[in-house]
Amino acid sequence: MKIAIKSITMTAICLALTFTAQAHEKVGEKIEITKYKDRITTFKTDGISVTNPFARQAKKGQNSAAFVKVTNLTETPRKIIRAISPVASIIELHTSFEENGIHKMRPVEAIDVPENGFVELKSGGFHVMLIGLKEDLVVGQHIPVTLELDNGTTIQTTYKVKGCCGHCHAPKK
Repeated sequence: MKIAIKSITMTAICLALTFTAQAHEKVGEKIEITKYKDRITTFKTDGISVTNPFARQAKKGQNSAAFVKVTNLTETPRKIIRAISPVASIIELHTSFEENGIHKMRPVEAIDVPENGFVELKSGGFHVMLIGLKEDLVVGQHIPVTLELDNGTTIQTTYKVKGCCGHCHAPKK
């Protein structure tokens, strides 16, 4: 039964991505999707690729974070200026930092992606904050997230929901 559900889920994702790719082609964009072992790992368009997109599991009403490696294969620096997803009430670009031994986060207006370089959105650094989830994010689920760049390019991706990193739901003392 689990194999059949996984197969149906993967088929649905592949169909959705096929329609997404076709929609992009109709407006003149080229989109490439690379898969590895039945899991989508890279989305690429207009010289920008995103690799291994994932989000952390969380319950409806809570917050989560989404992470990805963004590579700029062009000679022009780019900025991620916005993220969009239907799964959260508010979506912000954030950075994490430590100040006086206290872990803090704050919104940022943009995240730089250097020319011929990359930025990794990861725990403890830049990330996409999903605030006020409209639904549970369940391990294994795939959620849509679109990244918008300063030149108007949008990259529609599917983030896989993964388990928590361990400290997210640690018991409070």
